[in-house]
Amino acid sequence: MLAISHDRFFLDRIAQRCIEINDGKAEFYSGGYSFYAVERQKRFEEKLRKYEKDQAKIEQLTRAAEQMHLWAFMGNDKLHKRAFSMEKRIAKLEQTERPTQAKKLTAKFSAESFNGDEVLVCEGVSKSFGEKKLFSNLSLKVTGRERISLIGDNGTGKSTLVKLIMQKELPDSGYLYLGPSVRPAYLPQIISFDHPERSLVDTMLYDCRCQPQEARDRLGAFGFRGEDVFTPVGALSGGEKSRLRLCMLMGSDINFLILDEPTNHLDIASREWMEDAVSQYPEALLFVSHDRYFIEKFATRIWYLENGKITDYRGSYSEFREYMARQQVFNQTAKQEVKKKESQPKKKSGSSEKQRLKLEREIAKLEEQLSELDKLAESYSTDYEKLMEIDSEKESLNDKLLEAYESWEVLAE
Repeated sequence: MLAISHDRFFLDRIAQRCIEINDGKAEFYSGGYSFYAVERQKRFEEKLRKYEKDQAKIEQLTRAAEQMHLWAFMGNDKLHKRAFSMEKRIAKLEQTERPTQAKKLTAKFSAESFNGDEVLVCEGVSKSFGEKKLFSNLSLKVTGRERISLIGDNGTGKSTLVKLIMQKELPDSGYLYLGPSVRPAYLPQIISFDHPERSLVDTMLYDCRCQPQEARDRLGAFGFRGEDVFTPVGALSGGEKSRLRLCMLMGSDINFLILDEPTNHLDIASREWMEDAVSQYPEALLFVSHDRYFIEKFATRIWYLENGKITDYRGSYSEFREYMARQQVFNQTAKQEVKKKESQPKKKSGSSEKQRLKLEREIAKLEEQLSELDKLAESYSTDYEKLMEIDSEKESLNDKLLEAYESWEVLAE
């Protein structure tokens, strides 16, 4: 199977070899994407070291050959042959080309420290479009420095919720508000500019109110150099528009960054740059994404929007997937048990039934304890030592919960 993809999570799962096409040449890597990314950098550094070593050798041999020729002119003709031999070695070494890397974008987000307990409060929020209800009675809270990924199927209302948070739309009921010291920045999924006829540099001058040299410097940090800065923004590709909008956002001091599908139009190199920029941003982050690699790298909390409700899970994306898999097994087994009860109305009593009921009570108790710990974590959002204690306790409870699920499943069969 041959796959061409920008989905790095997918490539890590299925690829056994990666082929990189660069400057008309193919280079092979025996592993998935993560292996390729590390190995590519290693190979570049090795080639660069060899090139620098060869350059030093060329300089050394050149000096030696010149000295040999000088001595030969002073009466020792045999030294010319040795000098010519050195010059052949120099010509061979000069064939080594300096290795190149794609230019990396050098900008990073400006961040303003957040002072306060609440970045965002969402209470009893509902939203519909005509007869289609997107979500109802949502209640959520975001505190400083949280990194939240909002996920769900297309059409479930993720982008609409983001627009509500940014007050670009109003809820049908309930309310949302940002803390008084919160300075948000928003990168929408669909990028547009009020004046598409303006050049990149003019857009920076008018919209960001900066000086011409500052505009050129900031654009250069985002890979827009030379004549590129005079291109009309309406002629940019989707990825270039995202890059320009980010360039405009990054000049502001912000403490709540909201990204709607930030890697959607980007190639892998630009996605890696985006990750570098986001990893340096220290304040609250909320992002909508289908890029599983990006989600796994940054999310410490998952909002899963489904059937008008949000599952609020504190943990990484891989931990959330494991949690959902356990829930699915539990729900399927519970349905099978209901069917079994319906087909066997006269149920036999016994010790196994008592054990099963006991386990169900234990499962309910453990889930309640986990829910209480989540609430407790919100009240200690700035106390990192306490949060570590809470995470440790949650891990222990999750292990017990998994054991209880497995025991219950055995008894339910």
